[in-house]
Amino acid sequence: MKNNISLLIGLKNNLDYNKHFYQTTRELYPEIELCFVSYGSTDGTHEWLETLTDNNLKYFYSVEEKTFSDTFNRAAELATKDYVAYLHNDIVLAPGFIENLEKHVGPNNVVSYTTIEPPIFAGHERPGKLIYDLGTELETFDKGALYEYVETQCVTYAEKTESGITFFMCMPRTRLLEIGGMDNLFNPMFCEDDDLIRRWNMLGMNCFTSLDAICYHFVSKTSRFSDEYQSRTQQIELASNRNYIRKWGTKSNAPKYDIAIRVKACNLQLLELLEPYCNRIFIEDEMQVLFTHYLDTEQSNTKFDLKTRINTQRYDDPNDYHDIVVEIDRNSFTQQDFAYIHQLAEIIQSSGEIGTFRLGNLTVTIHQLESYEKNLINL
Repeated sequence: MKNNISLLIGLKNNLDYNKHFYQTTRELYPEIELCFVSYGSTDGTHEWLETLTDNNLKYFYSVEEKTFSDTFNRAAELATKDYVAYLHNDIVLAPGFIENLEKHVGPNNVVSYTTIEPPIFAGHERPGKLIYDLGTELETFDKGALYEYVETQCVTYAEKTESGITFFMCMPRTRLLEIGGMDNLFNPMFCEDDDLIRRWNMLGMNCFTSLDAICYHFVSKTSRFSDEYQSRTQQIELASNRNYIRKWGTKSNAPKYDIAIRVKACNLQLLELLEPYCNRIFIEDEMQVLFTHYLDTEQSNTKFDLKTRINTQRYDDPNDYHDIVVEIDRNSFTQQDFAYIHQLAEIIQSSGEIGTFRLGNLTVTIHQLESYEKNLINL
């Protein structure tokens, strides 16, 4: 083993899983560097960290509440190895995990590892995911069965990879720090991995998954299924998806364009629907009360300054300084028109040209076709 990978683990309460991860990892890899970071844990996790005497452990904790992204960015700063891998505290490494991951790391590679999971999200497919129930809780987990199963899988999938990566990735530490790590726009979590994966792909990194670097993942014990978050997971996920669209303009990999939307007879529902899909939205002067109400309810969900994103039309003409302008009349706006808004970046990418055209009930004017997504790689 080259021992050139640091494992980054975000902690947030769930002390039993923190201890289990540490103990099972140290049984296999006593010398691998572990970097633990905890913001806001209140269950004894910080006190437990203080009891650990381990020359290959680095940790940081604070009573301050911060995002998932802040947690892993701090862990990357603590690390000293050439490569860093993101892990959760509800993971159990299997024999060969580090050795098989090390075979693939490189200065231009981002390599994900394979997770075995119980059938909680069985229908959610992604690279490097195996469904096999070895327990959904620590009390029902069978480590011996895991090791036996992985031994067979490592023979079947020895040296094999598949394209694509997930959150469970290992990457060059220096390059991760250069691009700013994860974006804490996503508060407290969700979409930060999609955002980072998009940025790695835009940088031209080789992104693939090792099928013989394997661990067990209990699934979301410190996020969507935790006591702290499970009651508001849907709300957090909705806000994160809206912020992702605000940043990139689309959930697809289409370019980021400078789009303004001008709405006639806007109401609150339409303002909420359209605002994330453009750089600025223009509503009529008499609709100012909508603006105020929307700020009161939505500004706390985003780092974007909504005061600069929402404008009344008295003084500003979006055609003067936006590349693409979309005109909408609420009285004729349909579900199909919203589908066009949702796919607008893809439509422009595939068939857009300078000029004005109709798209359903929308009027779209393209002044220029410059794209700006590469400006978003570095934070």
